[in-house]
Amino acid sequence: MRTREIDPQRWEPFFSDFTHLHHGKHVNVETLGAGVGVRSAMNDRPLVGVVLGETPSHEPAIEVIVGDDIHTNHSIAAATKVRLAEEENGHAIALEVESADGIVTMVRFMPPCEGFPPGYRVS
Repeated sequence: MRTREIDPQRWEPFFSDFTHLHHGKHVNVETLGAGVGVRSAMNDRPLVGVVLGETPSHEPAIEVIVGDDIHTNHSIAAATKVRLAEEENGHAIALEVESADGIVTMVRFMPPCEGFPPGYRVS
C-alpha cells in the first residue's frame, strides 16, 4: 500500500477525476481525531462524488456526497490535506481529508463481494 498527498492546487481536478472513477462504488465515511475517537458518518453507501467548495470565511471545504435516490452530504470545513491510499496496482483503498483542527475524514472503499453468497456483507 502507498499513500500520496494531493497538492491543494490540484484538488479540484483530482476530485473531478476521483468522482468519475469511483462513482457508485460503496464506501464508509468515518471521522477520527484526538478527543473524538472514531465516528462512523455513513456506512456502505454508494459514492455520488467528492467536490471542492469553500466555507463562508473562504477556507477550503470538501463535500463527500453518498446515496442512491436520497443523497447525504458530509462536509469537511477548513481542509488542509488530502491523501489517497492506494494498492501497489493503483486501486484506491481510501481517501483521507484532514482539517485544520486535526480531524481526519476517511472515505474507505468497501471490499468487492464478487463470489460471496447473496446478502453476504464484509465490514
